[in-house]
Amino acid sequence: MDRNITKKESYIRQILKREWEFFQQVHHTEGRAECQNNPAEFEIMRRSQWETLPCEILESYLEDLILAKHKNQNLVQDKYARMMEFSSPKEFELIKSYLPEISLEKKEIIKKIVKIYLKWELEIIEKYPHLASKARPLYSKDDTPNYTSIETYLKGELASYSLKTLKLYYNFILEYLNQNKNLALENIQNIVLKKGFSSLEEAENIKTEI
Repeated sequence: MDRNITKKESYIRQILKREWEFFQQVHHTEGRAECQNNPAEFEIMRRSQWETLPCEILESYLEDLILAKHKNQNLVQDKYARMMEFSSPKEFELIKSYLPEISLEKKEIIKKIVKIYLKWELEIIEKYPHLASKARPLYSKDDTPNYTSIETYLKGELASYSLKTLKLYYNFILEYLNQNKNLALENIQNIVLKKGFSSLEEAENIKTEI
């Protein structure tokens, strides 16, 4: 490991390595997904998210990944499986008994986070309609078996966190809310910069895929 990298970068690299390993082991009913053969895109999307978060959350989530591997549990597989509750409810009924139970406390925190995050996403849609049109639909009601919404993806992602990580994340979300900042906006900004645009405004005005 390069001694010159920051603690945060070290956490991010370890998280990405472990997530990619888990992602490679995800089994789809229709065979291997195209995105599982695209490590560059995976790196951009996941790194863009993790770079918005402080070390405390990254360290806790890294611990989640390490513990999951020791328990022979795939957090990424669990995340996608939980999304099926909304995108493929009939299939979800067949697999839900294999997933770890989610406590009522955890469900309540997830609900609060999702409510805040979707408001942030609405702000992005209003300000950058072209970029938003290229992204996932916003609400779970618009899910299909092959295309999940931001709401559904977020619920699946948050459900894969430990209660400790989830609480840290929720507190961070509240800090951002109190400071009138938009975490979802920072995430998409990271994505467009990593894809070669100079700003969100440039990506919006060029009217091309991101």
